[in-house]
Amino acid sequence: MPAYEYTTAAISHGLMGRKSDEVDREELQTVLNAHGADGWELDKLILDSSFHGEKDGHLLIFKRAAA
Repeated sequence: MPAYEYTTAAISHGLMGRKSDEVDREELQTVLNAHGADGWELDKLILDSSFHGEKDGHLLIFKRAAA
């Protein structure tokens, strides 16, 4: 069974952070492309997350095979 490593990224809520159920598609695409270029694959997208000490938003969890 392959071993994986994980990383996370966050994007803010909607346009200007106003609506928690909105996803800024342009920001999402930018984050996906940046991580994909480094070999990361999106594993999960968790909408409307609260982050300790950070602005709330949507959590992206990426994985790739461990070296």
